[in-house]
Amino acid sequence: MTKTIAIIIIFLIAIALGILVGPTRLDSEILQLRLSRVVLGIFAGGILAFCGCLLQGLFGNPLVEPYTLGSASGAALGASLGIFLFGAISPILAFLGSLGVGFFVYTIARIEGGLLRDRLILAGVVMSFLCSSLVMIIMVLGGRELYEILYLLMGYLGIIINATNRVMIIALIAISIGLVAFLYRYHRELDIISQGTETAAGLGIDIQKFSLVVFFSSALLVGLTVSIVGAIGFVGLIIPHVSKLLFGPKHIRNLGASFLLGATFLLFADTLSRVITVYELPVGVVTSLVGVPFFIYLYKR
Repeated sequence: MTKTIAIIIIFLIAIALGILVGPTRLDSEILQLRLSRVVLGIFAGGILAFCGCLLQGLFGNPLVEPYTLGSASGAALGASLGIFLFGAISPILAFLGSLGVGFFVYTIARIEGGLLRDRLILAGVVMSFLCSSLVMIIMVLGGRELYEILYLLMGYLGIIINATNRVMIIALIAISIGLVAFLYRYHRELDIISQGTETAAGLGIDIQKFSLVVFFSSALLVGLTVSIVGAIGFVGLIIPHVSKLLFGPKHIRNLGASFLLGATFLLFADTLSRVITVYELPVGVVTSLVGVPFFIYLYKR
């Protein structure tokens, strides 16, 4: 209970800093922009951490997250295709890109009787590089500015919510919250699968069906998130481990804690990205500075 209260207090501090801290003076217009950033930060950070917790439980691999599986980069590739073809990001293409790359990586890593965990990570990292290169090519061919490419590949919370995109963003957030509620119901199955696929099968869980449901839903969540804020890496890698350290291995606590901790982490990262240099950095730069050493530490273990 004490840990939960402490996390909520830190979360509220992150919200306050996201609103009050920045390179410009706070007025009504800037306040509206920062409130939008806070909403998007809570949404994106929570979803990415939640998906990371799901995927680590499903695959039994502490290094898995949407970024290392290539799902986030695949969603960015789909989003860039939408910009190239229609002049705007398409959530459907972002979802298809996330799903397609994720399934491709899953197929490469699949062997008879299970998954090769190292192959899963390596295939995901390679596909992330490939998708990032394809995004560059597509955006350059489409005549987009370099900063647009960087913000799509590294994430950006400074999206201006106006009458044109407000309904779409609200709808995407509502769909995402519905999916989170749907997936949270599987916390018991994730606990069982974490003990081993043989144990899960012996207790009557259809591993293949369950994996497809979780994988498909996670890909949809990642696609929706990337279609709004771009591909932000390492949130889904770091936060589930912090949650497990604080609350233990049970997913009934970890899934909710991961969402709240992920939102808090991304809000802090976004605040830092606005003040660390004269020019605002993509928020993914800050998360990578924390995430890469963390990834190396986990991989060595």
